[in-house]
Amino acid sequence: TVGSALNSHALLESEGIRALAMIPLTRLGECLGVVVIGSRSAAKFSAGDVERIESMADLLSVALTNAELVDSLRQAEWRFRTLFRAAPDAVLTVLHSGRIRDANDAVRDVIGLEPSHVVGRVLEDLIVPEDQPRLAEVLEQAFAGTPGRLEVALAQVAAGEGIGLERVAGRAHRARRTVSFAASRLPQADPPSVLLVGRDMTADREMRARLMESDRLAAVGELVAGVAHEVNNPLSSISAFAQLLLRDASLTDAQRESIDVIRSETHRASQVVKDLLTFARRSDPFREPLDINGVVERSLRLRQYQLTANGVEVHADLGNDIPAVIGDARQLQQVCLNLLTNAIQAIAASGTGEVRIATRLDGRHVLLEVSDTGPGIPSDVRARIFEPFFTTKGEGEGTGLGLSVSFGIVSAHGGAITVAETSSSGTTFRVALPAADAPAIEASAAREGASFRRRSPLAGIRLLFVDDEPTLRASMDAFAELRGFTVITAADGHTALETVMKTAVDAVVCDLRMPGIDGLEFHERLRVVRPGLAARTIFVTGDVVTTTLRGEIRQPIVTKPFGFEQLEDVLVAVLRGTPMPSAEHGATSSAPARAPDRVG
Repeated sequence: TVGSALNSHALLESEGIRALAMIPLTRLGECLGVVVIGSRSAAKFSAGDVERIESMADLLSVALTNAELVDSLRQAEWRFRTLFRAAPDAVLTVLHSGRIRDANDAVRDVIGLEPSHVVGRVLEDLIVPEDQPRLAEVLEQAFAGTPGRLEVALAQVAAGEGIGLERVAGRAHRARRTVSFAASRLPQADPPSVLLVGRDMTADREMRARLMESDRLAAVGELVAGVAHEVNNPLSSISAFAQLLLRDASLTDAQRESIDVIRSETHRASQVVKDLLTFARRSDPFREPLDINGVVERSLRLRQYQLTANGVEVHADLGNDIPAVIGDARQLQQVCLNLLTNAIQAIAASGTGEVRIATRLDGRHVLLEVSDTGPGIPSDVRARIFEPFFTTKGEGEGTGLGLSVSFGIVSAHGGAITVAETSSSGTTFRVALPAADAPAIEASAAREGASFRRRSPLAGIRLLFVDDEPTLRASMDAFAELRGFTVITAADGHTALETVMKTAVDAVVCDLRMPGIDGLEFHERLRVVRPGLAARTIFVTGDVVTTTLRGEIRQPIVTKPFGFEQLEDVLVAVLRGTPMPSAEHGATSSAPARAPDRVG
């Protein structure tokens, strides 16, 4: 501007400058500035002077360019360091010797050490021995120019070394972690280096293992359900004929005692099958008032073989007059089974031992305690026993899910599970559940040793019995002859439908699972052609009666193997339209029975 030019002129005059030489600073045709040389004499600058000034300008231009390059390099390095340190995955640079040259901040979470404690260490030292050969192979390939990937398990961080994982983000220390590494050579690195990017895959692998375990348990549940149904059918036949034989007045006392053993052992076997079905069947949680002592007794029956085989002596101290708890019987049984399994495994190392299982009331909580005489829980393990997949057992001896699942179940029931006591002489687990105000719903059980009435209320009726088991049909026919009513049998739903179209019957007892037309389809067709008879239908099943099944079927259901008098009571209730004897006899119904056309 004119003002700045006048100021510059005044400055030159004040300094006595009489001559000027101005040489531009250029770079690649771009003007960076001007070099100004002043002289207090009025002489002109010679060509040599101008040439020397131009040379100086060229040097200044190069110096300025280098300064900008250094600044750009410094900024680029800052950006790289920022990205390097802030990367969410662990980033390492490894020399050909295997030593770590650089490490970013994410190694704290992945390895459990401060970056400064990782740099300079040999990478293999951080890996479990069995994975070290694979790591060395992948690194060698990466140095040769072939990128590679692998998963390795990190070794346990030694106590006091760097920062323990106990102090990393407040998380518990883990003995081993699974890390996925991607390795590639750094181009033009001096000395030659490989870049490793590691991601913690532990949670992902645990989730996969959990899903696999869930799928496996679901498959086992389906298998158990199918096998249990097939086992219940022959048990029903054995039980039925044992009941019939016991009605024979000509039996000696020894014969009667032997047959009674057959009947009672059949009932015991069927109870184990029912407990297996209840435990294995997938179903939504069904909360109801439960007797915790009943849950314990069923669990002990299921674990009886393991207890005996491992030389474990059981002492049950189940309290009297304990209030009910609100809960899901299947889930609470799973907790009890898990605690018993832990106790058996704790004792197994010593060969023999004792398990004590007790229930009692403590204020407003019902307590379940399972004690063993095992070696106790080490102090460094105790804090982690409820972690998923944590186990001190060997390969194939446990999933590490038992106590974790139990913790989740008990918490969902509003209770708590704790280690009440542990020492070298044994361990006691305590489960505390809120006591309920409602009375417990008794589990159904067949009445044992009940005598038949002199005259059956069913005398004179005609009953259609539909089941694909010929021995069960034969036993029902024999029972009807004893009790004075008529039984017409059918082996499948199709034959049963033909029978009701040709023959008058007063009631129907039908198996739920049959080949061809099953019990549900038979009943749907019967409702169309004989609605009154459909209302006088009772179902029998060797499967577990779930809440879903109760919702689908509005007729009474009797589980196999059943007592004849139990079945007789339910038939009488259906024919007379009276309430089902569900609590006493194990029949379930969600609809009142319709009045029969006639009752014998």
